[in-house]
Amino acid sequence: MTEHCLPDYRVLPTDVAERMAQIRQRECVLEIDHVGKVFAQKRNKTIALEDIEFGVHRREFVCVVGPSGCGKSTLIRILAGLEDATSGRILVDGKPVNGPGPDRGMVFQKYTLFPWLDVCRNVMFGIEMGGTDRVEARRQAMQWLQMVGLEQFATSFPHQLSGGMQQRVAIARALAARPRVLLMDESFSALDAQTRLKMQNYLMEIWRKIDITIVFITHDLDEAIYLADRILVLKPRPGRVEEVIEVPLSRPRRAAQMTSDEFLATKAHLEALIRSFGDTTEETDEGGEDFDIPLLTLVTDKAE
Repeated sequence: MTEHCLPDYRVLPTDVAERMAQIRQRECVLEIDHVGKVFAQKRNKTIALEDIEFGVHRREFVCVVGPSGCGKSTLIRILAGLEDATSGRILVDGKPVNGPGPDRGMVFQKYTLFPWLDVCRNVMFGIEMGGTDRVEARRQAMQWLQMVGLEQFATSFPHQLSGGMQQRVAIARALAARPRVLLMDESFSALDAQTRLKMQNYLMEIWRKIDITIVFITHDLDEAIYLADRILVLKPRPGRVEEVIEVPLSRPRRAAQMTSDEFLATKAHLEALIRSFGDTTEETDEGGEDFDIPLLTLVTDKAE
């Protein structure tokens, strides 16, 4: 019995190569310009990130993977403006990031909804903060709830929803502010496998319908390959870009592709790459904090 040989993950099918060429022609919405981050505590200092350079094009879906200790969480905090870079800079549409702003929406791992507001009011919150009157804010919120398939739960409260439904509300709330970039930090990792796959498909369908660029942090290699146009692999420590992989899967994505030779070849390479980094220190959030409640500055709306 001959061993099945997987294809080279770097060889893109014609349709995928054409799609990637089109993506490269689009404007760069998010630029990570030689970013470094050092956490200093008394006599000790930890270099969390070093010379990260990367650009994300309009309507591109990028996943960031790497072992614990590579600085994934630190990087997305810097992108969101929740942490300052020690060196380098972040640019959105060519403008430097100097803190949280409505040009970047954020969806956290934990369900960060206001428990005292119903679903519609949670989505309305950022729209109203941007100066929109309540009637128009409700109309817009209902449109976003329809987009995520939850309009019938508009008057429900977060505790009455499943975990997957709460994350769909969190996505609707982040998108209601009309950001240029949606940042997602392990947003589906707390969900069971079946719900997680459903959420991945919901997200890709939303992304297909609207003009949004997504950066998605995950430790799940299957998830990264299934979702992304490109995968940014970080090595520890300090966190550096080890490789950028163009995913050799056609769109629209289907669950059946997860058993294709192209998928398996990409996963085998990622697994070997991460194993090559050896044991790493568990990733910590030096200098940061867990954000268990929504950050108001992340959900304010743009002035039209």
